[in-house]
Amino acid sequence: MQKKMMVLLIVAALSLSVLGAGSVQAQGENDQANLATLVNKLDTSITSLRKGDTGPSTLISDASTIYQSSFSPRLENIDNSLNTKINQAFTSLAQNPVEENIFALRADVLRAASLIGISLPPLYAYSLFILLGVGVVVSLFVTLLNKRLVNWDFVRENKAKISEFQKELREARSKKDMKQMHKLQQRQSEIMKLQGKMFKQTMKPTIIYIIPLLLVWTILLNVYSGWVVAWLPFSIDLPIFGRLVAFGVGWWYFITYLGISQIFRKIMIRD
Repeated sequence: MQKKMMVLLIVAALSLSVLGAGSVQAQGENDQANLATLVNKLDTSITSLRKGDTGPSTLISDASTIYQSSFSPRLENIDNSLNTKINQAFTSLAQNPVEENIFALRADVLRAASLIGISLPPLYAYSLFILLGVGVVVSLFVTLLNKRLVNWDFVRENKAKISEFQKELREARSKKDMKQMHKLQQRQSEIMKLQGKMFKQTMKPTIIYIIPLLLVWTILLNVYSGWVVAWLPFSIDLPIFGRLVAFGVGWWYFITYLGISQIFRKIMIRD
């Protein structure tokens, strides 16, 4: 069963890579690629603005250059008023970036693109749901592998023993019962051996799924590098990562995988 799941996971990952390369990068500077780049620059300008960086104006100017060369000439003959509105917005926002106005410009650009028959590649337009689907497949694969290869009765039994030992040790320390503490300390090596056995037991599946997971992760980073998958309604200041203002591929994949895998574990493993 796990072999079939592994093959399915690798095939899905490779297919995702081929689709991504075929739809945007492999075809060079086509219309969809230009639109994806333009939208990405607008999105990045918003994240930059939220973080208080100094780069939003440059990003908006870069997006304007793409629009002028790839879309504006064709839109003039279809909806000149919309084209004028977009050009004026680019000029204004390059001088004074405002988040809500950049979002409005983004929507206008997508509407303008649709009028001349251009849309975002599906991999980017539906990135939130595609990555959610990948998270479901990966977490299901990992959960099935864990269920099959790990002796969960052994893990649960020893986890209960360790938990009971830790509870008794805390109680002995709180009561300053030296006799009980000495007795429990004599069991310390036994408990450490149990912890080691549990660790080996739960780590067994990792040897099998680590390579496919790294492959999926590498492909996702290559396809969605720099792409904003989901917006946060507020910012979060994190100790190491800095200010989080939007979910890119890393954060969105991590959160969806972690949440879904916990659900699968509760249902299938009951851990």
